Amino acid sequence: MIERLKKNTKIKIISLLSAIVLWMYVMAVVDPEDTKLFEDIPITITNIHEINDLGLVVDPDEELVASVYVKGNLSDLQKITANNINVYGTVNNPIEGQNQLYLRASASDKVSTDFKSDTIVINLEKSIEEEKNINVEITGKYKDNVDTVTLSEKKVMVSGPRSKVESVKYVQAIFNADKKNIDTHSTELELKALDADRQEVDHVRLAFEKVSAQVSYLQQKEVKINVVFSDNEARLVQGQDFTITPSTIQIKGKSNDLKLIDSIDTETINIDELTSNNKVIDLKIPSGINADRTSITIRSISENESSSSIFTYSGEELTLANNEGDVTLEDFDLPETIKVTVEYDKGAEKISKGDLRLYLDLSRGFSTNTQYSINHSEVNVKSISIEPSYVMSK
Repeated sequence: MIERLKKNTKIKIISLLSAIVLWMYVMAVVDPEDTKLFEDIPITITNIHEINDLGLVVDPDEELVASVYVKGNLSDLQKITANNINVYGTVNNPIEGQNQLYLRASASDKVSTDFKSDTIVINLEKSIEEEKNINVEITGKYKDNVDTVTLSEKKVMVSGPRSKVESVKYVQAIFNADKKNIDTHSTELELKALDADRQEVDHVRLAFEKVSAQVSYLQQKEVKINVVFSDNEARLVQGQDFTITPSTIQIKGKSNDLKLIDSIDTETINIDELTSNNKVIDLKIPSGINADRTSITIRSISENESSSSIFTYSGEELTLANNEGDVTLEDFDLPETIKVTVEYDKGAEKISKGDLRLYLDLSRGFSTNTQYSINHSEVNVKSISIEPSYVMSK
């Protein structure tokens, strides 16, 4: 039986032609009516200007859509697409609150349209505007390096539906400090309207979307640490009687504040508190200044343990020896500081800074652009090193 059907090609062709003829007859002669549903057709509000003139806006401000039934002959329905259908809505006597939007649709004059419901409910709210503060939030890896972010505007006008505008707590400008910087510069920051939960409020308008900002950064400086003893122990000398770790500290702050700081003091310490064991002592960090640490360790130096002293001189403390001309210290490029390290033999008596005089020897005369070694007066010690070891004449 199956083999017979496979071989009967003539019957297959006749059946196909009969179906085509029947379909053409139905379409051309009968052309039956049918109904087709089109969904998500945008709605145009015909009296939106009247609504806006009353100070009202649609809220939520989202695209309104409707589903439309289109009825007509099958041949005409096949020509209809969603783009051929227009849906219009009208609000009669618009008021604040819930309103009925009456719908009507148009397509081809050869078909008819209908809705499952010819009205939908929309909400109208009073359109208001309020001025809101602009707050800056600093984020990013280097946010702690930022001193100030100064905005060109401190407030911005926010407009939109009453409930939305009233929910705006403030307008946020975010500066992302993702790059290390020390130089003041200008930039533009985007604005976002946020509610009390720090969530962005949609369907509101800002008078401007960006604001100019001037960003300044904190400066850094390394200063020495000054150990503060009670009055009767002020004679103690660092390097001879005690050591501290570390001896310097990195501080950060505004440029004008840093200029006034040359050292950071410790809390006052009593001599009885000094032992050969490390003791932690807090630092007095000035207000407005950040530091890489808040304390140091201090320990006393026993007589057998002490082997060196460190003295610091300024360039102006140098003297000129064998000066037969009118040479002065102003004829030299003097360093800001001169570090002198004195090494002692075990059990040797310590010297003070006043026992050691630094000088330049001019016995060979004076000439410009010449190195002059920094010499020291004779003292009974194991060795003395001076850094820098020379100065240049101008």
